[in-house]
Amino acid sequence: MFTRAARNVLKTCPPRRGMAYVAEFKPPTMNDLPVPQGSWREHYNQRQRKNNIHLVAGILFTGATVAYAKESGLMAFGYGPKIGKE
Repeated sequence: MFTRAARNVLKTCPPRRGMAYVAEFKPPTMNDLPVPQGSWREHYNQRQRKNNIHLVAGILFTGATVAYAKESGLMAFGYGPKIGKE
């Protein structure tokens, strides 16, 4: 029912094009792009330092989480049955 009503509304509305003619349009060129400034190597090294800190923090957090889960008994790694006296 809603589909039929929507079709009727769409048929009665004429299609609209929201475009207009611009008299002084200049197509963009490469000269309009911003020019990079500064050393790319310094920026690259800063980003890599930040990414490496995130990587190390993630590895430490994961290791600490697994170690805590193993010591608290929340996680069993399934190494096999215990052999020997306890």
